[in-house]
Amino acid sequence: MNVPTFSNSQTLRVLRRGFMLSCESLYILYSFDKGKAMYHALFQVRYLVLILILFLLNTQSFVFAREDTAHLSLKKTAISDQKLQPYVVKKGEWLFDILQNQLGITSHRFTIIKKLNPQLKNLNKIYPGQVIMLPEKDPTRSITGQHTATETSYTARKGDSLTRIAVRQLNVKPGDVVKTVSQMKRLNPDIKNANRIYPGQVVQLPRRSIVITKQDEKTSQVDSPEIKKSEKKETKVMPPANRLDIIRHVIGRMNGSLVTAGKHYIPIPQTGQITIDCAMIPVAELEDGSTILVDFTDRVPDSLKKMIQANWKNYHVVKADSTDGIVAILQKIINASGAYAITKETKPFVLGKSPSVQITLDWLISKKTSGDGKSYSQGLVFLTDNSHMLPGPMIAYAERNGLIVSEIVDGRGLVSASNPKYIIPEIPVLSAGAGRDLAYALLVTLNYTPLRDTDVKIFDPVKDGFNLSIAADLLVKKGDRQVMIHSKKLPQQFVDNLKNKGIDTVYLEEGDSRKSVIEKTIRAMNIPCSADIFMFSEPEKTNQPKGSVRFPAFKVTRNKGFLYLIDFDMDREIYGYLHTKWEVNIVKF
Repeated sequence: MNVPTFSNSQTLRVLRRGFMLSCESLYILYSFDKGKAMYHALFQVRYLVLILILFLLNTQSFVFAREDTAHLSLKKTAISDQKLQPYVVKKGEWLFDILQNQLGITSHRFTIIKKLNPQLKNLNKIYPGQVIMLPEKDPTRSITGQHTATETSYTARKGDSLTRIAVRQLNVKPGDVVKTVSQMKRLNPDIKNANRIYPGQVVQLPRRSIVITKQDEKTSQVDSPEIKKSEKKETKVMPPANRLDIIRHVIGRMNGSLVTAGKHYIPIPQTGQITIDCAMIPVAELEDGSTILVDFTDRVPDSLKKMIQANWKNYHVVKADSTDGIVAILQKIINASGAYAITKETKPFVLGKSPSVQITLDWLISKKTSGDGKSYSQGLVFLTDNSHMLPGPMIAYAERNGLIVSEIVDGRGLVSASNPKYIIPEIPVLSAGAGRDLAYALLVTLNYTPLRDTDVKIFDPVKDGFNLSIAADLLVKKGDRQVMIHSKKLPQQFVDNLKNKGIDTVYLEEGDSRKSVIEKTIRAMNIPCSADIFMFSEPEKTNQPKGSVRFPAFKVTRNKGFLYLIDFDMDREIYGYLHTKWEVNIVKF
């Protein structure tokens, strides 16, 4: 065998360039070259053997070095900088397949899983239903065998089957259902039974012109006979968008918010973060710091729910069915917070004293405790139609007195009270004085013409033999008679003599209250009047009004309707409503 020989410098250059040997390896070879000439041929052979060994060792070292570098790079970019997503393990899967099939990752898979899921003790043992954290999908990465241009994915919900998915999600006509289901089976070889899939399972679908993925959107297609045989048709209380609007409104009036768009991130210590798609799982944030995930589509498995609540005590996950009513969903959200309560109301809610506004509520949301000294009340009123809506002034009065009112019409959603232009006249106020001054002001208001300090004859010199007159505080004509209002008590003989002359007397004592002066004056004038608590209801003529206004007053009958005499400050907006709707006229005494 002819073994090539080289000079020392040639040898070093050839070995370094041809075999990519390190300087340390070249130094070893060079030291071998210092043997005796008689062993030159033998050493040439040994050179070749040693070169081969060192080449193999050096190549392996180079591979290991590259692997270590990749690990460091992965920790920095693939784990720390990327957002995370939860994944529910399915039967028959193992970590190697999950990363390859779901994310297209084929290298350093165990390193990634271990970093993101330190709770996993044995990476070779996972079980169906277990939740593991994965990096979010890289849209530029191709995934072997999945997600081609003619496919899309769908996460199954409770009660789904391939037939149901084909009709509702792909808008497949009844005649094409069998063909489409067969195609779906080919795309999902792990699904053995088309009627047995479970919530959270990812199903690959052939792309169609219409693909609906949001939780409350419904296809206009009628259920096919195949579905009707095995499933009950869902009933819709109201359009889903209206339902979310109501929940958003109610939570907003609680100084909270309902997020239904964008992403919500939940950091998990030593693991990463969970990304919530708020369009699929709305997030309610309440004033007390509670954050509630509203799972309409049964997408959050119990294991993920436990993981979230184990790390964040203020986070809660509630499941809401698509057929749940507004109250059922609100009950789940509010009860999860712990700071609020929602209760069924059986009696009218009373606000204020004079006037008193009573509103018939269906449900009341309130704070359980008011440690901060601030109470909270929001009433929900469900109506069959707009004709039973409360007038705006009643709702405004309720809010000024601590009650927020939200009205909901069955099948439609939120409604706002109509706000017509109410005429709000000034409320006349009778004289601030008491006694005869108050009586004078009342008589003038009732369109009488009283005379002050007028001499009234009690005895006539011709008839009685002597003359006696007194100065009446007030003298007013009433038909063919007169009424004398006097602040001093007269002897009974004088009173009888005046009565015989057609003059009735009223004695106002010094300590009489304003209310007493009003009563005496009205009685003396024989004016039709009633003292009571008067009520005005919405709607009218019903035993169960949605709202009513009540106040105490003297109701005086006049030629042009009635006049209500009150002794308190009437709310101006309520008065505008009463005056416009009921032609109520009020005077304060």
